[in-house]
Amino acid sequence: MKPSRYNFYVSSVSFLNKNNHVKVLKHHPDLQVYGMGRSAVVFKVIGEHRVIKIFYPPFEETAIQEKNNYEKLKGSNYYPTIYESGPNYLVMDLIEGKTFFECLAEGILLKSDYVHQVDNGLQYARDVGLNPSDIHLHNLIVTKEGSIKIIDVARFSQEKQCTQWQDLKNGYEKYYHRTYFPTKIPKWIMNSVSKIYRLRNKLSI
Repeated sequence: MKPSRYNFYVSSVSFLNKNNHVKVLKHHPDLQVYGMGRSAVVFKVIGEHRVIKIFYPPFEETAIQEKNNYEKLKGSNYYPTIYESGPNYLVMDLIEGKTFFECLAEGILLKSDYVHQVDNGLQYARDVGLNPSDIHLHNLIVTKEGSIKIIDVARFSQEKQCTQWQDLKNGYEKYYHRTYFPTKIPKWIMNSVSKIYRLRNKLSI
């Protein structure tokens, strides 16, 4: 089968991994870096409403796992649509909006309906046999229309029970609407809390 245009785009990308810090060395001019994470970089395809998520070596297995999980979630409006996949990449919807992390940093109100939508999306995942895990502020997106999209679902197939979303929701319900809760939360504070939370979970295993 003839390689697709997206496959050609992926082949144009090269990385430099130094001290566990990945840098994009080069990419096709039709691609624009949209975001970088621990295991992948997301490129916006210029002129299209799609992105290509390319996984760094050695995270190819994560790419396959995420593709399989998205296949199970197909049909739900809470998750992006996958149009193509390869051994180290996914082509999916471009989701325009703000993450929960950005909302808190910028003082944008997180409505209770958003939390309810996340609950519905995660329940859908459970109903199709997945185990929602690693739900954090960066992978929950409020679109311009006010709907919720959940991304980065590779860990939805792990067996270990994850309480991260429930912990976030408990904090939201207990503190967020209090008069003393800050309008904006500095990013460094949220990042520090996240690191402490992950460390605590590691120590409790």
